[in-house]
Amino acid sequence: MDGISKYSRSHTGGVSMGTKTQRRLVVALIVLLTAALVFVSISYISAAAYRTAAKQQFSKRINSAVIDAIDQVNRMTGGVQSNSSSKLAMIRQYVYSIDQINGISTAISGETGRLVPQIAIDALYDDLDTYEVLVQRATSSTLEIRTTLLTHLTALKEQL
Repeated sequence: MDGISKYSRSHTGGVSMGTKTQRRLVVALIVLLTAALVFVSISYISAAAYRTAAKQQFSKRINSAVIDAIDQVNRMTGGVQSNSSSKLAMIRQYVYSIDQINGISTAISGETGRLVPQIAIDALYDDLDTYEVLVQRATSSTLEIRTTLLTHLTALKEQL
C-alpha cells in the first residue's frame, strides 16, 4: 500500500493529490509554461511579419533597380559613344545592387528568400562583360548585346 500512501482521503470523502505546496508548484508550472507558449507564439508571429515586410521591401528595391537599369539601357545607342563606358558602369551598379539585395534577402530567409534566380544575375553580368569588351574595342556594333541585355532586364522585371 506504499503506492497509495501519497493519496489521502479528505474529510469530504474525495481523494486529494499531494500537498498544498505540490499543487501550488504544479499550478505555477502550468502558468509559467502557458506564458512561455504565448511569448514564443507572439515572437514567431512578429518574426514572420518582419520577414514578410523585409521581403516586400527587398522586392520593391530590386524592382526599382531593374527599372532604372532598363532606363539606362534604353538611353544607350547601338554604337559606341564617348559616354558608353559611364552608362555601362551605371547599369553595372544597378545589377550589383540587385545582386546584393537578393543576397541579403537570401541570407535572412534562406533559399526561399531568393527573389531573383542566380542564373538571371549571372546572365546580366555576362551581358555586361560582353558589352564592356565591345565598348573597349570600339570596332563593332553593340546593338545585339544591348538588345540581349534589355531582353534579360525586361524578363526579370516581368518575373518580379
